[in-house]
Amino acid sequence: MALSQYKQILVLLVIVTLVISCGGSEEKEQKELTEVAPTPAPVENTMQANIEKQNEIEQQATNTLDNATVSENFSFESQRSINIDLHFEATQFQEKISIYSTVTDQPNTPESLLEQGTIIQANRYKSQLTAPTMIESLMVVRNDNFSTAITLTINSDALLTHTFLE
Repeated sequence: MALSQYKQILVLLVIVTLVISCGGSEEKEQKELTEVAPTPAPVENTMQANIEKQNEIEQQATNTLDNATVSENFSFESQRSINIDLHFEATQFQEKISIYSTVTDQPNTPESLLEQGTIIQANRYKSQLTAPTMIESLMVVRNDNFSTAITLTINSDALLTHTFLE
């Protein structure tokens, strides 16, 4: 057989397969559809029941909030975004900068590393981080040398800035 005859037989088989798979009696399908009666949804799963349950939950939450006691110094703003802008008088070829919180019992002891970065051939380190509002100052450590760490106060504009003169 030639290649064209194989193609014709293949096309014919595809058509026959499609006709057989799509075939069927419409009357039989209609009869099957009418024989199956829809069952009503249980009452607890209806939309109205769900709305009522949600309203009940919200009412309980509102009642609980009305009875809550809030201390005088509480604030919903528990975190703030702090902009860090450190300048260097001379270009730094490879300077590691670490930013720590300074909320500790011992002064000049870093705790909680908040950020770490490296300056490569630049004279400025600029960044932004989120920290708790109770933190009023941050400790800047260069090249992991804690003996030369400096503590900087965050100003009222949430900016931590300093110029290194060495």
